Amino acid sequence: MASRVLCEDHMRNRANFIVCAGPAAIAMWFIYGFVFNYLGPDPGRFGIYQPRREWLIMHILAGTVAILLGPLQFWLGLSRRTAILHRVLGIGYVTAVGVSGAAALYLAFHTDFGWVFGLGLAAMACVWLVTTGFATISICLRLTAQHLEWMIRSYIVTFSFVTFRVLTMFFEIFRVGTLVDRMTAASWLAWSVPLFVTETILQGRKIFARPIRVVSEAPLQAGNAYSASPAQLAFDLHNSESSYPHQL
Repeated sequence: MASRVLCEDHMRNRANFIVCAGPAAIAMWFIYGFVFNYLGPDPGRFGIYQPRREWLIMHILAGTVAILLGPLQFWLGLSRRTAILHRVLGIGYVTAVGVSGAAALYLAFHTDFGWVFGLGLAAMACVWLVTTGFATISICLRLTAQHLEWMIRSYIVTFSFVTFRVLTMFFEIFRVGTLVDRMTAASWLAWSVPLFVTETILQGRKIFARPIRVVSEAPLQAGNAYSASPAQLAFDLHNSESSYPHQL
């Protein structure tokens, strides 16, 4: 019995690692391919953003911290690693989102690609700040399942900056519209479609989930959040509040 539990725990941790490693690898590709271009010595690297380069750098650096901390936070939480590290890095993630989101709002209202493009970026930044804010509030209230769901939504929007770049490259390869058309379409599609798909999955799991049968009424043994929490499957969102026991 003990060996079976250990085996299931090992498989769950491995699944969580695979789920988190994918976005992390893509994020590293994005940082190497695009972010470093704005941090190099080339004096013309900012292009049309030269008058707003301080805001752009603030947005890029803080956003890079957020996009790298996200997968690590999910792995720490779902794998039940040290709660203190998870909490400290969570504060770092929230701070990075706040700084990058504020800079994104400024850039959105001072864009050279038209008001529709700016509105798309402003909407993305607002959704980013709201989802991260609800994730923070929910864990402060010890609503752990809601915290996990809001963190997933938050990171989906964090990752939308990568999605934005991929979409603009896709539109450029297939010569879709003008530059402004491509930028404008990507500013809306990069976050709204992934967030819609994510929400459909989150809510669909709850609607179609099978009822949980109580096989034992024995109380859980006293202990901390790690020992008191029953074993969960990777991203088991429709279970009880204990499915994501760690605090931010």
